[in-house]
Amino acid sequence: MLEVYLFVNPIGEHCLAAENSVLELVSARSEKIHYQFLPLVNLNTIKDIMLHQNLDSHNLQLRNQVFQTIYQASLDYKAALFQGKRRGQNFLIGLQSALNFDHYSYSTDLIKQLAETNKLDVDMFLEDRQSALAKESFESDQHVACEMNIQTHPSTVIFNYDNPEQDYGILIEDCQSFDLLNQVCDGNLAGVTALGRPNLTDKSHKLHTL
Repeated sequence: MLEVYLFVNPIGEHCLAAENSVLELVSARSEKIHYQFLPLVNLNTIKDIMLHQNLDSHNLQLRNQVFQTIYQASLDYKAALFQGKRRGQNFLIGLQSALNFDHYSYSTDLIKQLAETNKLDVDMFLEDRQSALAKESFESDQHVACEMNIQTHPSTVIFNYDNPEQDYGILIEDCQSFDLLNQVCDGNLAGVTALGRPNLTDKSHKLHTL
């Protein structure tokens, strides 16, 4: 069995590509794969969004607004997950698509629309997105991220329980590639290490063991 943890920015464009790669991996592999998308909120998450949106990183008010948006989007995703893993993931993917490709602004109206589109119980969802349970679930995700030393998004951690020689997890930072994920699942760590050695111009696909 494979266990895959994908740490994402719930409003991030690159994280959407990583999520689709994980879903492709689940469909393509023959073995059982247990996977989770976990929201990540830290200074790097905020900085990335501000750079992507060309916002002044020295403006503390804007920085706080970005944090609040990412945090609330994380709670929205957790609330959607309460009504089923697939619905929650579809909600997350829909939110990222709406913000990054359809150029919607994050708002309560958009969140309600996405809840309806993904066949959520909207009243329950609106209550859950403000609940202590959603906040506790979010904090639990941040604790997992801290334990795994996750600093950037998207970051993928893979455990292969079918390989007795691989009694550790593999962390791949900034990975959006199905092919790279598939290599790790095949145990082709030498090839991944070669791909993952960053140079001065390309800092993607950094690999670590946990």
